[in-house]
Amino acid sequence: MKRFEFDLTERGQGPAVLMLPGSYATPAAWRGIQKALKSPFRTLSTSLPGYGATPEIRTDNDADISQMIEFVGQIVDAVGEPVHVAGHSWGAQLALAAVLAKRIKPLSVVCFEANPIFAQPPNGPFPWLSDIEAMVDRFEEALVAGNPEAASIIIDFYSRAGTFLGMPENVRAFCRLTAPTNLRDWRSAATFTPSFEAFAAVDLPITLVRGGATSIPIIDVTEQLAANIPGASEKVVDRAGHFLISTHPADCAEILVAHICNAER
Repeated sequence: MKRFEFDLTERGQGPAVLMLPGSYATPAAWRGIQKALKSPFRTLSTSLPGYGATPEIRTDNDADISQMIEFVGQIVDAVGEPVHVAGHSWGAQLALAAVLAKRIKPLSVVCFEANPIFAQPPNGPFPWLSDIEAMVDRFEEALVAGNPEAASIIIDFYSRAGTFLGMPENVRAFCRLTAPTNLRDWRSAATFTPSFEAFAAVDLPITLVRGGATSIPIIDVTEQLAANIPGASEKVVDRAGHFLISTHPADCAEILVAHICNAER
C-alpha cells in the first residue's frame, strides 16, 4: 500500500483527539475550538489531500473513496495511541467511511455536519439528491469555463446566498485556488454509497452535531445516521449553520468535551 504524505499539527497534552477538517480548509479551521477547550487534550489535525501542505492523492479519473479511507487510516496510525476522532463536513464523512470500512477503530467519533449525502435511505433516494447532482454539474461547468467565483456555488449551498462574497478576500482566494480539489471531493463522495442501514454495524460512541440553521440535506442525513447508528447521540447548535466549528466554537468545544468524557467513562 502506498504511503501518503500529510501535514500533522499537534498541540497540548492529554487524551488524543484527531481533528479532520472539511473541504476548503486546513488545520486552522479547528483553532477556535482548540482555544475554547476547557480540558487538557492532545489535539492533532491535518489538511485533507489537495489542501494546505497535504499533497493530492487522487486524479480526475480516479477519485474513489477507498484512497481517502486509507489516507485517514494512515493518519490514525501515525497518532501512535488510541484516539478520538472529530470531523467536520467532508472530514466527518471520511471518518465515518473509514470506521464503516473497518480501516480505523477510534475510541469514539464526533461528526460536525457529516455529509454522506450519496448514502442510500431505506425508502429510496432523498428528494433533493437530483438537485445536488445538478449543482455539482454546474460547479464543474463553472470550473471548466474558468469562472473565478465557481466556489461560491458550493459555499453558498452549504450556507446561504452571498456567503462566499461576504468572506474575507484571503479566504475567497484560498477557495478559488482549491476549487478543483473540491470537485475531486465531490467525485470521491459520489463513490461512497452505502445504505444507511449499514451504519448499524458501527460499534463505538458517536455524537452527530448539526447546526439549527443548516440545510435540509444535512438535517435529513443526520436523522438517518442517528436512526441507524446504535446509541448515537444527536446534538443541535442553535442558530448555527454548516460552518459551525468556526462560527460557534465554544458550543462545539463543549459538545466535544462532554462526548469524550462520556466515551472514556
